[in-house]
Amino acid sequence: MDEHQVDVLFLSRQEVESLLTYADVVRAVEDAFRADGSGRMLVPSKEVMRVGPHRANCIFAMPGCLESLNASGVKWTNFYPAQPDGYPTIWAHVLVLSRMDNGMPYAILDATAITNMRTAGGHAVVAAKHLARKGAKTLGVLGCGAQGRCAVRSFDEHFDLERIIVYSATPDKLERYVRETEGTLRARLEIAQSPRDLAECSDILLTATTCRTPLIRAEWLPEGCLVDAMFAFNDIEPQISRFCDKWVVGHRESDRIEILEHPSFGHLLDPSDVYASLGEIVCGKVPGRENDRERIVFSHMGMGTLDIAVGVHLVEKARRLGAGRTLRLT
Repeated sequence: MDEHQVDVLFLSRQEVESLLTYADVVRAVEDAFRADGSGRMLVPSKEVMRVGPHRANCIFAMPGCLESLNASGVKWTNFYPAQPDGYPTIWAHVLVLSRMDNGMPYAILDATAITNMRTAGGHAVVAAKHLARKGAKTLGVLGCGAQGRCAVRSFDEHFDLERIIVYSATPDKLERYVRETEGTLRARLEIAQSPRDLAECSDILLTATTCRTPLIRAEWLPEGCLVDAMFAFNDIEPQISRFCDKWVVGHRESDRIEILEHPSFGHLLDPSDVYASLGEIVCGKVPGRENDRERIVFSHMGMGTLDIAVGVHLVEKARRLGAGRTLRLT
């Protein structure tokens, strides 16, 4: 091969969705947290551009490096709560992977499905594996957008649940989702009448909204509950960080910037209340849940290394199956 020739594997959204499973995602994400706990992961700061009306929308780069996988990369992504023309809030992401040892790019793939699946269906599930009460039977899901729907699928697959209860502020959308999903899950799917009803009956409460007003109050959380907060303390009370017996973050540095220094609620949080990072727990450096009575909250705003870990696994799978197209860059 010419030393100046660079070929990359290209995977479209349709190809990614056909190849990727929740089992793949959870395995890759847990390995990434293990790499963090063992000091083999680099998570540079996200580069965020705020655009649109009132600068409510974001376009940003999420770089990262996983030494254990000889992989580095960046996800070019967006978060558009003030989305025009009916497009989804999170849509059309791109992941670029490079070899860490020589810096050469080797894959470009759509990361929309990866983002949705590795968030509520990925790092939320890994957190629950280590922090939820043993034998948890009821999952409550606040929000039924792409994140909430992925959570339902992945938790149903990875936990022996009896009930999955969902709540959304848009009843028509919620009822349509329940009708479409009924009979496809192992657990029984139900609708909660209010956020309080949802919280009070949940062993695991996953919050997956784009709401910037707290919908969940600390005193509603039952003994032994795990709160999986995908949007940090935007849609749950910041007081929950103190009310719970343990507050676990996904990554100490990135969540310090994005959660503890958040302009809206960061001043209501105390860094000394952080018990551990999830990587420290996955590695066994500190214990996770220690009894069935503990209330625990897990908050994480995401990092590119989780997408990179899933992307590396996906590229290896695509090559084994002969999927995707090879593009010549140089």
